[in-house]
Amino acid sequence: MQNKRARHLMVMCLIVLTLLTGCLQSKNIIEKLGIVTAYGFDLNQQQELEGTTVLYQFNPDITNASQIIHSTGKTFDMVRANANKKSGYKIVNGKLQTILFGPSIAEQGIFPYLDTIERNAAISDMLYVTMSETPAQDILSASNYEEAPNVGVYLNRLIETAVQNEEIVSSTFHEYMRSYFNIGREPLIPVLSVENNKVAVDKIGAMQGDVHVGSFSLDEVFYVRLLRDKYNSGRIDLEFDLEPFEPYIQEYHRDNRGDNMYVVIDKLESNTSIQLRDPEKLTYDVTVKLNGRIIEKSHRMNLDQPEPLKQLEKAIIQKMENELIEVVSKSKQLGSDVFGFGVKYNNKTRGEELTRDKWQDLYPNIDVNYDISIDIKRFGIVQ
Repeated sequence: MQNKRARHLMVMCLIVLTLLTGCLQSKNIIEKLGIVTAYGFDLNQQQELEGTTVLYQFNPDITNASQIIHSTGKTFDMVRANANKKSGYKIVNGKLQTILFGPSIAEQGIFPYLDTIERNAAISDMLYVTMSETPAQDILSASNYEEAPNVGVYLNRLIETAVQNEEIVSSTFHEYMRSYFNIGREPLIPVLSVENNKVAVDKIGAMQGDVHVGSFSLDEVFYVRLLRDKYNSGRIDLEFDLEPFEPYIQEYHRDNRGDNMYVVIDKLESNTSIQLRDPEKLTYDVTVKLNGRIIEKSHRMNLDQPEPLKQLEKAIIQKMENELIEVVSKSKQLGSDVFGFGVKYNNKTRGEELTRDKWQDLYPNIDVNYDISIDIKRFGIVQ
């Protein structure tokens, strides 16, 4: 019995030693790797890819464990292979979180490069697809990336935070490819810029297939997202002409407030439906239901009373309808149906294959009717 226990104990010890040895070997290997956190791509005058590779090294002896490598090549794999020649670490893509395309590529088409990435099993389909209106290498050369290990990790945090705060539309690789192949709903991707050596998201790029055709400001993105997605805890700042509210405004430093009233709404929830009423006339009915709370307003106004609250809700509805009309009109001018009106058309006209070219011809002719309602539940502070 004791011999049996001794043999069992010996086997367990050997297993533990084997695992420990494996961990040590893995540690030595990972310290020799350059982990890619971001790629940036531009085209040079020879139409070659100019790649910017952002690496992170797991090495306790290095204070700054970040490295940026510039390399060229005819293909994505050639860019990576040439970057390997400039690094003492083996470059691997397992932690790639963001891919950035400069304007020279975004204005020609990004799909060929995404198609290559899709075939690489080591790359997650949850990486963010982004673009810039200046060369990608300028964006990735920014050195102010807060507490992040490098600019690639910072970009991922920046975009992820904006998505979680419902400030922009999510643009993971998976989401981009789904929109790309879904005729009647074009992709959107964040547009990155750099100011004071720090990267920010300041626009959202509207695509026509895989080509960038224009951008929406962050103010416009609220209305793009309102039609395209659902708000669970959104926020919006609104500006109104003061005159309709004059009868309800209480005297309180009124002379210093100007001719406009400013209102901030948060905890905004939305539910939007798009229905194709008439396929022949391309007439749509859009119903938007909103509720939220006012956390700030620039003038004192008693919203416990029904009349001023009714007047404010009416103004909010009119403001939002006007903005939605402008944003949809802009998308029609760009030829980029980012809302999915084409999907509704395609579903209603089955048997007739809808192509991207055909919908681009039809989309500018759609007519949209809006039915917006809002319920202001709670009132916040006065500035």
